[in-house]
Amino acid sequence: MKKKNIHYAWFILLGVILIRGFAGGGLNTTSGLFLPPVSQELDVGIGTLSIYFSITSIVMVFWLPFAGTLINRYDIRVMAVAGAVLQTLSFMAFGLLNQVYGWYILSIPYAMGATILVSLLGPILINRWFTKNAGLMMGIQMAFVGLFGAVLQPAASNIIFRQGWRTAYFLMGGAAFLVVILTSLILLRNKPEDKHLSPLGADIRPSKQGKAGSGKTTETVETVEIPEKTAIYSISFALLLLFMISITGIGVFSQHIPNYGSLLGYTPSQTGKALALASVGSAIGSIAIGIISDRIGSLKTCYGMIGIGFLSIFGFLFSGNGFGIFGLSAFLHGLVSSSIMVLAPILTLKFYGRTDYEKIFAKLSMGAPISSIVLIPAYGFIFDLTESYQTVLAAMLCLLVIALLSITLGWKNRCTQAGCALWKK
Repeated sequence: MKKKNIHYAWFILLGVILIRGFAGGGLNTTSGLFLPPVSQELDVGIGTLSIYFSITSIVMVFWLPFAGTLINRYDIRVMAVAGAVLQTLSFMAFGLLNQVYGWYILSIPYAMGATILVSLLGPILINRWFTKNAGLMMGIQMAFVGLFGAVLQPAASNIIFRQGWRTAYFLMGGAAFLVVILTSLILLRNKPEDKHLSPLGADIRPSKQGKAGSGKTTETVETVEIPEKTAIYSISFALLLLFMISITGIGVFSQHIPNYGSLLGYTPSQTGKALALASVGSAIGSIAIGIISDRIGSLKTCYGMIGIGFLSIFGFLFSGNGFGIFGLSAFLHGLVSSSIMVLAPILTLKFYGRTDYEKIFAKLSMGAPISSIVLIPAYGFIFDLTESYQTVLAAMLCLLVIALLSITLGWKNRCTQAGCALWKK
């Protein structure tokens, strides 16, 4: 009996998990833990320090399309190593700074590296190497980002508490640098053709009824192939971008969970546990969203995530009544924050097909940093002015309503084989 070889797509998935786990779960999701101790030592407001998150997001908005083009043009290993140098070394350098403007400057290379490693690498490689259950694979790699975060956030919090925030920057950044570099060189490959292979599941094609993965979805979606120049001028693109901006506006509140917890009287250890619960929620949500989307359709999945978002925010509003409510709210928040990273690639494929997927996805991905540009520091400044997060939470409720309307109208106006409804011809 002939031995069946393991398809190299699984090694690609492992590589993506390790890279995004340390770059995303290890660096991005721990950044909020540094805000209180850094702001106290430097004697600056949370809002003032949080501006570097906005600069990061601004850089990502302009860098995303260019980075997508570079990934298509050059070896993925070269791009991943470049991303590691930019992101992880910048993170380590934060530990050397004594003035807030240093964060503003270093956020530029940090953002360029994070765009490659966290925003684009996973969806692009999975779309290249998997044609069967791609949504589930997206969820799995995102789940591990959450799981890495669940481990590394308490670790970072403990290092900050015991050895200081400067040492924490060095250790977290150094660990991420080594893992990403080694993983990129050993495991990553551009396309299946590099290994004389076809994408995993290439012999299985979705029908025109849009049966993804298991084929059990009740969602009927035409198979369409929309070119980039048409897609970006479609009404559905504008509404899908607005949906991403709105949901990301909910997700970025994770950067303020530690400070909100401190305001409610919880200890650094408790706020670290809350962030860990958010990461666990993100991990569970990532896998669940991929599976549920394949089963009931992406639109119903979006509705479900929006509903959980309302529960999370109402929970935060009453979190002063006990850590249990605070922790549960953080967990539910993690479920919602994971949704955009899984649903965005799925919705892009459903709305526009594979023809110009990487170009369209890179442009739609700009919704996340656009939201972060405004809302991360805005949340911080609102806190500085009011010494409360009540107004922030009310604004997040409004964002959920916008998300509900935009995805509903976007789905109604999506492109079909008959053409696209355009806002600009």
